[in-house]
Amino acid sequence: MKLKQLLETFDFDDFFPEVCVMYPNARRHKREFMRAFNMLFAMQPQYSKKAIRYQRMTDPDSGNMYFGAQDSCFNAPWELLLGKEVTKDKDVDLDETAIVANCLLNIVFLGKHPQEYEDSYMKLVRG
Repeated sequence: MKLKQLLETFDFDDFFPEVCVMYPNARRHKREFMRAFNMLFAMQPQYSKKAIRYQRMTDPDSGNMYFGAQDSCFNAPWELLLGKEVTKDKDVDLDETAIVANCLLNIVFLGKHPQEYEDSYMKLVRG
């Protein structure tokens, strides 16, 4: 399923609690995350042959295993990210709510946001 289609299956409040688990400062910045979600929802996706693949990964510092997608999957403009296929390996134990929450965090912090989101982005990175 394309990321745009996956986002469209959720209301913001359905997955925001999961965002807060993944990023403890999220509650303070609910407005900025909601703005990003609404902007993404309104955008037209650009077709992409690339995918956002969730897989078993190893933390290089601790050696702990976790499920996630490579940061490089999110190094693109938001419209292009919306056109990427979201997949997960068979052994990945993440539900769609966790995947959407993780995608939103990565889009906001790693993706190339539009200029009109710059003020919200700066609020997020300042903490």
